[in-house]
Amino acid sequence: MLRSMTTFARVEPTGDSWSSTIELRSVNARFCDIRIKLPNWMSPLEDRIKKLVRERLVRGHIDLSILYEGGETPRSIFEPDLELGRSYLNAAKELADSLEIENSLDLPGLLGSLEGVIVVREQQADTEEAWKRIKGPLMELLDRAVAMSLQEGATLERDLRSRLSQVEEWINSISKQAEGHLKEAQEALMDRIQSILKDVPIDEGRLAQEAALLANKLDITEEIVRAHSHIEQFRRYLGEEKIVGRRLDFLLQELFREVNTMASKSSDPMISQSVVEIKDELEKMREQVQNIV
Repeated sequence: MLRSMTTFARVEPTGDSWSSTIELRSVNARFCDIRIKLPNWMSPLEDRIKKLVRERLVRGHIDLSILYEGGETPRSIFEPDLELGRSYLNAAKELADSLEIENSLDLPGLLGSLEGVIVVREQQADTEEAWKRIKGPLMELLDRAVAMSLQEGATLERDLRSRLSQVEEWINSISKQAEGHLKEAQEALMDRIQSILKDVPIDEGRLAQEAALLANKLDITEEIVRAHSHIEQFRRYLGEEKIVGRRLDFLLQELFREVNTMASKSSDPMISQSVVEIKDELEKMREQVQNIV
């Protein structure tokens, strides 16, 4: 079954002391391009996250954002320097006694006027604990994203099969039209030769040679056979559970080449019109294929 590169998923896991929001968006891209937005303190987890995403989504321009709040986040811890505080307080008392003034120094005054009594220490984030908490939700997110990509892929497959059948009908029509056009062209060639030469004896060998050259010039049998081969290969790829986006795109390019050659070889306006229709349909198919993994 086909998978689309266009997908979206969101989960919001929570616990007793933490909460998180994880969101993923993906659109078509040539390769697997992953951009992750997460808190700075969680940056050591980025490679692990990318590895999980790459294993499941394979191709696409993928934006993943993670918001996290909980006990593992870094925070500032304020601790008193007791020795320094006692030293400041004793010095204040001694100064007040020596000057015989009332000592009105209190705790708020001490903290507001003296530096270093309160020490600020940054607590390191526990990234491993955070990883244990978000890994399961991240896997759930990827499951949802894959499910949506398969759903979108099924829609694309139905559309591609329908368009491919239409292209096949046009090519069959071209094949039938080409046979009649070749006979008409050969008959027209003989009529022109006879009209020009009139009473002059006609070299039957030369006439046969000219007819053969004309047939070779107008014959598009090889192009039609190759086009049918590409169509059958395209159908086989649609039924495979593999990464087939690039292969499908290549086959459509080959179909473009074959129908262009048909148009250049044939002077039949009906064939030329069918080729225009086919090329328009193939272009629409290429646009769809660009979204396939």
